[in-house]
Amino acid sequence: MENLQNKRACILESALELINEQGFHGCPVSKVAKNAGVAAGSIYTYFESKEELILGIFEYVSGKIKDYVSSKDDESLDFETRFFNYWKNYTDYFELNPAHHGFYDQFVNSPFHSEKSQIKPNAWHEWANQFFQSGIDLGAFKHINPTVLAILVNSNINSVVRIKNNFKNRFAEKNVNLEEISSLIWEGIKNK
Repeated sequence: MENLQNKRACILESALELINEQGFHGCPVSKVAKNAGVAAGSIYTYFESKEELILGIFEYVSGKIKDYVSSKDDESLDFETRFFNYWKNYTDYFELNPAHHGFYDQFVNSPFHSEKSQIKPNAWHEWANQFFQSGIDLGAFKHINPTVLAILVNSNINSVVRIKNNFKNRFAEKNVNLEEISSLIWEGIKNK
């Protein structure tokens, strides 16, 4: 069973790298199989179609994000500290896993992120919503729908990582600190 899980993970990681480099359309199943070192037919053992493979990658990446960010959340800390840790940990995850960020960024802006795919349970989104709901319950955040808070914060983190990746040298030259964005977001959502 473990060997099957390892092969599945190898296929997912191979597809992630290729999609990050070449986009969804530049990533046929045959290329994923070759990159993963498996027969093309093996991929269909785990995924019925390329669309199912891409949805599987989204589920895989979402689970990895949830595992990373949630494992670093310390509920004994005040919620302001937890918020900034959340921001840092989510940012760190994407910076440590650029192929995951590239995929996630492409996926949420693609036709694969359809109404059908959005109704499936998603461990990361559920955990993030619970995180923001607990902030509301503890009086740290304004009474705003936790899904709205998650979208606001997570989309800004995604943008900051993308901007850092694309304009790192330009911002370094101008002494721009993108981390100020997290403080601006905090000021806007904290319960005064």
